[in-house]
Amino acid sequence: MKKVLIKLIVFLVTFVVALIVAGKVMNQGHDNMTMEMAAATLPVMHVERDGVAYNELHGYVVPMDVASMRDVVTVLGENREFSVQIDTYGRNVTGMSLEVRSIDGTRLIENTPVTGLQTGKKEFSVVVSLKDLIEKDREYAVKLTLTLDDDRQVSYYTRAIWSESLHIEEKLDFVRDFHERLYDKEAARELTRYLETNAQLEDNTSFHKVNIHSSFKQITWGDLGVKEETEPVILMTEIGEQTASFLVNFLVSTEAAQTRTYYRVVEHYRIRYTSDRIYLLNYERTMTQIPDVEKMYANDKILLGITDSNIPLAESEDGSTVAFEVDGSLYSYNSVSNKLAVVFSFYDQTYTDSRAMYDRHGIKILNVDEGGNISFAVYGYMNRGRHEGEVGIQVYTYNSTLNTIEENVYIPYHKEYALLKPQMERLLYLNRDQVLYLMLEDVIYSINLEEKTYYPLATITQMDTVQISESNWIVVWQEGEDIYHSRRLNIRNLNNDVQQEIRVSADEAVKPLGFMGEDIIYGVAREEDIYRESSGRILFPMYKVCICDAQGNLLKEYQPEGIYVTECSIESNQITLSRVKKQANGSYAETTADQIMNSTKEETGKFVIVAPGIDIYERYVQIQTRHNIDSKTIQILTPKEVVFEGGRELVLEAESDATRYYVYGAYGVENLFSSPAKAVLLANEVSGVVVDQNGHCIWRKGNRVARNQIMAIHEDKVTEEKSSLAVCLDTVLKYEGVVRNTQALLEQGQTVQDILQANLENVQVLDLAGCELDAMLYYVNQDLPVLALLSDGEAVLITGFNEYNVVVMDPKKGTLAKMGMNDATDWLKKNGNNFVTYIRTE
Repeated sequence: MKKVLIKLIVFLVTFVVALIVAGKVMNQGHDNMTMEMAAATLPVMHVERDGVAYNELHGYVVPMDVASMRDVVTVLGENREFSVQIDTYGRNVTGMSLEVRSIDGTRLIENTPVTGLQTGKKEFSVVVSLKDLIEKDREYAVKLTLTLDDDRQVSYYTRAIWSESLHIEEKLDFVRDFHERLYDKEAARELTRYLETNAQLEDNTSFHKVNIHSSFKQITWGDLGVKEETEPVILMTEIGEQTASFLVNFLVSTEAAQTRTYYRVVEHYRIRYTSDRIYLLNYERTMTQIPDVEKMYANDKILLGITDSNIPLAESEDGSTVAFEVDGSLYSYNSVSNKLAVVFSFYDQTYTDSRAMYDRHGIKILNVDEGGNISFAVYGYMNRGRHEGEVGIQVYTYNSTLNTIEENVYIPYHKEYALLKPQMERLLYLNRDQVLYLMLEDVIYSINLEEKTYYPLATITQMDTVQISESNWIVVWQEGEDIYHSRRLNIRNLNNDVQQEIRVSADEAVKPLGFMGEDIIYGVAREEDIYRESSGRILFPMYKVCICDAQGNLLKEYQPEGIYVTECSIESNQITLSRVKKQANGSYAETTADQIMNSTKEETGKFVIVAPGIDIYERYVQIQTRHNIDSKTIQILTPKEVVFEGGRELVLEAESDATRYYVYGAYGVENLFSSPAKAVLLANEVSGVVVDQNGHCIWRKGNRVARNQIMAIHEDKVTEEKSSLAVCLDTVLKYEGVVRNTQALLEQGQTVQDILQANLENVQVLDLAGCELDAMLYYVNQDLPVLALLSDGEAVLITGFNEYNVVVMDPKKGTLAKMGMNDATDWLKKNGNNFVTYIRTE
């Protein structure tokens, strides 16, 4: 018996020792295969103007499309120079060069080394001077390239303009003074003359969003007692003679019960300079709490604090795990294992490294399974880690058992984050078979993550020919290159890779309009009703609108007698249809809009976002969990990243040459369009700028002088041989130094856009039908005439304006005369606001 006991003890001891040794070996092996995200290594630049730092520039280690790099604009000095301060963060800079190009990047103007570097210092300044090869009051693309001690080259991008009439010092001083006064309620009293406090426009219940309409108490931080933790970083995003737009980034903190909480803050200023004073056109402040995982739970709540109440959130099917993104970081909570994880974050521990805090990336949660594993994508500028200094799309998997994240694929992108963001927000979906779908540069891709292969599913020529459901499950697009005569829609269920079709008869054409949930909305037009107007614009009047499910089964049909639908907008559970009536002469006239309602209610998950008002913090965002969170047993996890040999880069090579118009608002690109008119309409609404895919400025809000007239254009009159439209076209061409018989061209069937584009060099012709007259004066201000087509077939030219009038050249009357601004606005609106103009691209 004693021998048996001894043998048993020896066996147990041996077994335990073997387990300990094996565990150490396994853990040692696991540690060798994982690592924490590498710290940031690249230097940072700041532009300086009379001792004021602005335009923080971050480095790129791969070549970028310079036409897309328009985050900031730098004003050159009198001698075409500007000063940059370089924070090397311990790196040794061995060389520096300057490259200057035309704004579209096609023409190289200068490529020279920069001298005067103070190598060996942690921080130093250098004056960069451009050669006498640039013109005043014209924007250029500038690239500064540093050579580091390991021979790696890092590039920094800014737009640059040489001008003496931009009043940059006064504008920078205004922004700095306004910002500093907000911390002192007495000093801030001076700011009340700039505010437009209105309780009907702003309810003053949240510090997350504060704007020019907020109360004085709200705009001066209420009773939060904030402390500024970092120097404000001023970014100048747009500037003109009168107006300018700025972003100001900084960190603040509050203290309660000896606990300090940190917040990232972004201010947006839009101002207008006059010789008398500066006007504040818009002010908005966004305050977002940086979650502290050690203190972000209480009872049955995950505490997010002062932040957006519409945070991206996804949960597993069984409701055990929730993943949520706050301020560029991804978190998860598993209610079964009681684990809270910081799945992904570029932040460092102190929040003081501007490279780690740089907010030019987004996160999309792709899937959360019952085991707590999460698939997600990080897209945009990579602050640190394996792809530091690159822009791309990084797809990860978080393994909750091993507490690791692993890169599945990396897709590089050669343009800035501002252009990538709206594309990823439109389509980025991962199905159960690990097939990733995304839309990039007008191509829909299917990417197999396991095999690291891809194929282009569809190439999109016009943005409104493809529609994607909000869940990204269903994509529908027109088949064929002639989008106005397409007879087939392709329906792709991305979840199971099943594709269906919708076909119409040979004398009809079909167009996708949008989604109501996962149900598809599309319109059908008769071929005989589709026609091209003299401007070149194609009217697609749909005699019926249909709603079908993802399998193409018809659910509802809308077909009013004698009424045609031209546009469709969808908001929440309501479809709004813009409609026209067909007239006896075959033309169409606008009629009242109509609505279709949807009674389907959205489903809610196990985790619910709530935002009660709490004490001095006001609206305080929380995630309500199913059960109380046990603070004694909760585990706080920060996963390491799996290290692998080689690369997992996948370069997508399909391209589209479609023209795109990007609308830049306060914080970047608001949306992109195929139609310049739609882009101008949105830019006018958000006080923004329209830029095409080549970097050319198409339209800009503000910066218009009080009066201007194109004096080279005189009155002219119709004849028996020449219509008013031909007179207008001849006048425009003559103004640009071209002589043509446009009446003959019109009789051959050419449109306004055809004639102008074929006969004018280095211009882009713009169909701006639907825009307001006030927006068209931007072009007249640039000495570019605007052609207005009237509903009776006549045409006029707009050639001038002042505060109260516009100047109209009317060939039918043979006059060049003033018309009251309000009268002209009403008159042209009744005639459909059918405008055509152009911009010069050189």
